[in-house]
Amino acid sequence: MKAERTYVEGATALLPYEDQGSVADLLREAADASPERTALVCGSERISYAELAERAERLAGGLAARGFGPGDPIALALGNTPAFAISFFAIGMLGGVAVPLNPQFEEAELEFFFREAGVRAVIADPKRASVSLRIGARLDGPVDVISTGRAGRRTPALDSLLDSPALEEALGSLDDDAVYQYSSGSTGRPKRAPRTHRQLLAEADSLAATLGLRDDDTILCAIPLHHTYGLGCCLTAAVRSRATLVLDESRPVTLRRMRILKLLEKEQVTVFPSVPYILRLLGESSTTVDLQPLRLCFSAAAALPRSTFEGFRSKFGIAVRQLYGCTEAGAVTANLDEDPDATWASVGRPLEGVEVRIVDDAGDPLDTGRIGEIAIASPAMTRGYARHDEQTRLAFRDGYFLTGDRGRLDEEGRLFITGRKKLLIDVRGDKVDPIEVEDVLATHPKVREVVVVGARGSVEGEELVKAVVVPDGACEARELIRFCRERLVRYKVPELVEFRDEIPKSATGKILRKYLVE
Repeated sequence: MKAERTYVEGATALLPYEDQGSVADLLREAADASPERTALVCGSERISYAELAERAERLAGGLAARGFGPGDPIALALGNTPAFAISFFAIGMLGGVAVPLNPQFEEAELEFFFREAGVRAVIADPKRASVSLRIGARLDGPVDVISTGRAGRRTPALDSLLDSPALEEALGSLDDDAVYQYSSGSTGRPKRAPRTHRQLLAEADSLAATLGLRDDDTILCAIPLHHTYGLGCCLTAAVRSRATLVLDESRPVTLRRMRILKLLEKEQVTVFPSVPYILRLLGESSTTVDLQPLRLCFSAAAALPRSTFEGFRSKFGIAVRQLYGCTEAGAVTANLDEDPDATWASVGRPLEGVEVRIVDDAGDPLDTGRIGEIAIASPAMTRGYARHDEQTRLAFRDGYFLTGDRGRLDEEGRLFITGRKKLLIDVRGDKVDPIEVEDVLATHPKVREVVVVGARGSVEGEELVKAVVVPDGACEARELIRFCRERLVRYKVPELVEFRDEIPKSATGKILRKYLVE
């Protein structure tokens, strides 16, 4: 099923992305067309498009003066702050490659990504700048660490680079890599999915056109900008349509739901991309706010439970729409159906320019209504995984990406996701690869054998990370949990540890994970 070109009335008039030179040209075009319009809101700070473009150009000039240029991978270990947006577009102007990373990652995790991507520089908050210096000392080549805080003996301050002369002419071209993002799977380590300027622009163009994004829209970004969902559906989509992007970076969600509700009301947010976990917490809040301007509220990254859909609508009178995407291609489908109640379980039809089909195990298309693997073709899709030729061969066939998710298409072209082939665990919107957690636990001296699974949580649709361990001698759960906390970001750390005498296996030695979930 291929999407037809459907522009929503009122959407911002845009140049075709083929006429752009890089993703940074989105910002320059917006600054030229609407210089005084507010681009970013973060706390009390409000930045216009002209100011945002100028800061990005100056940072690009500062990075160039430090010897960085086209093709250089530059990591971003930043939360949802203006510094992320400024740095992302500056790297695009420079012709470099942005490597957005979760700033909550532990040192061992960050080191893996630094090594895998071959980063030459890191722009980080003060805490991660210190960690990055330690990592850089262990790497083969030099790594320049730039801090968003005060300058240190070995860490220049980002503000000092913003005082540099602006980079006048953008470097690089449409088909150069613009970003490295990482896809979890079942191989034990995240796989790098490079996406070019052309691919990022195609996604932004598709989202702006299909969703009818306008320059009078205000988008609230309460999901991480380092994630594909936040980068595409919030940052680049907002700049593409010259909308205002409101950033929220406070943590944890349980403590910030009041802040999110107040931001939705105060900033008169019209578009709110979110995840089921956040939407559930908002729907359960006793706070009363006026969300009348909100015209689109999306849920992605995990299945939307019916209870969350009904709770949010009952509380605020707004029907949550599901959106589907992946690291390899960004946003893929969106539910814009006229009857959101009847179609609440669907993730919608393909975005403009995107094609979705359901295939069998051999890769052949299945008839409408049949359940199989979801395959997608999109101009926003990566060409394959870097340094993973075999995984690329298996997942990318005949112009389609085999997502590892299972689903069906109805007669109207709506996509319904029924499950997944991959072993990923959904933890409040974050994806956890159980193999990665197993690899960490397997190095503990008291672990003889371990299997990690997703266990049902107390809330519908939410999972917990559970480790099933065959111990080698006396061992306590808290010991293993502490071991993981020192090596993994918090959402990957097992919440449950079960000890067993043996792991159930089939006659052929295959682990029977279904007996470990309960």
